[in-house]
Amino acid sequence: MAIARRPNGNRTTSPPAAQERAAEAFIQGAAKSAVAEPEAGGGRKTPIMLRFDAALLRRVDSAARRRGISRSAWIAFKVSEALDAEEA
Repeated sequence: MAIARRPNGNRTTSPPAAQERAAEAFIQGAAKSAVAEPEAGGGRKTPIMLRFDAALLRRVDSAARRRGISRSAWIAFKVSEALDAEEA
């Protein structure tokens, strides 16, 4: 599934500005990489299986919904964010 911009709509809660900017940067980077040269593996995403506690999964779904993105996109964003922080 492609990562798309969040539709402009009425939101009762919004993430802090720093998180919003990080999400936008991630989405923009995904758009650029879609046009970039494919990696050695052909540039395709690899499906994986993860197991989550039901309560944690509800929290993930809620966070993804607030951003207007899929569960998979939210998880990929947070993993990318954590790896970037680790490298800094």
